[in-house]
Amino acid sequence: MNSKWLKHRIKLGFSKLGLAALTMLIVPLNTSAASFKPYEVKAVYLFRIANFIRWNDESSMNAVNFCVIGDEKVSQVLTSITEGKSIRSLDIQVQQSITSKCDITYLSDRQNDQFRSQEHSPHTVTISDIPNFTDLGGVIELTHIDNKLKPKINLENARRGDYVIGSNLLRIAIVEGQ
Repeated sequence: MNSKWLKHRIKLGFSKLGLAALTMLIVPLNTSAASFKPYEVKAVYLFRIANFIRWNDESSMNAVNFCVIGDEKVSQVLTSITEGKSIRSLDIQVQQSITSKCDITYLSDRQNDQFRSQEHSPHTVTISDIPNFTDLGGVIELTHIDNKLKPKINLENARRGDYVIGSNLLRIAIVEGQ
């Protein structure tokens, strides 16, 4: 398994989105995924997760804007794997700063203090690997369960947003705040 294979799997997976394609998200971080770096797995998660979010104002959006804060490697890989791709006909843009145009904001665990001090638009889906991120008001926490990365979604926090999280993502996630 290498990055070329990963890019190929991403291309194939998005031609047939659904529960089967989404289950690839749950990649073991030890033996079978040893050739993948944690930042590569996180970048794939961000891209995959975005496909299962529908914004209320999506018809007026020109692009899905990812704001990646605190992890340049995740940003670089996300930029690479989304190049030339779209989400429901929307272009994909990746930047390394928080602006009012962020549709998805990913904060690395090194940026914990920055999340607490930031006001986020109800339009923005916040994602992080910060421990207890959903307790801090975040929507999706990338958490480690049995040496696998898995999304934990706080529905109470998500309901405050101007978007809907798809049921296929909710099926494989740890769901709290019901």
